[in-house]
Amino acid sequence: MAVDGGTGDGGTAGSEAGEDGGSASRLGSGDGFAKVCHSVGLAILLLSEYWRSTMEGLSSGTRRPPDGLRSVLDFAASLADDGWHRDAVELYESASFGQERAALWAAVCCALVVRLNRHGSAELQVALSYVSAAYCALASVTAAYYFASGPIVVAALGIGFGVMHTATRN
Repeated sequence: MAVDGGTGDGGTAGSEAGEDGGSASRLGSGDGFAKVCHSVGLAILLLSEYWRSTMEGLSSGTRRPPDGLRSVLDFAASLADDGWHRDAVELYESASFGQERAALWAAVCCALVVRLNRHGSAELQVALSYVSAAYCALASVTAAYYFASGPIVVAALGIGFGVMHTATRN
């Protein structure tokens, strides 16, 4: 997150006089790394929800398996053999207290709230942004097999980046 005292570029966070007359650093579009993490986290959330609904349809027998299912399962199996991925999954499960899906929803919603809130404590918002970005990054590493989903990955990433870019206040 770029937090500086300048206001000249309009794209980075700067010092603005708040309603209380004080000066506060604001989250802006210059927070590139956190925005990427939040965007990819949202894309992972969208892909996981897509595959979750697909698997529910398969278990009820109402759908036939989509073409990308085999590649996702193969990639997931190949990652399961890697020690670094097992360690990342264990860390992810520990960080989310065994509630990975709910924690990812919470991290993405937290990122959106921080990006949309113009009147909150700047220091708290930056801290929340970094924590949610770290969690989204960890989720992206552990669920990297979703990126083998085919063309829907491009749509999910586009939605993720579009939503986070739009939600970021200047």
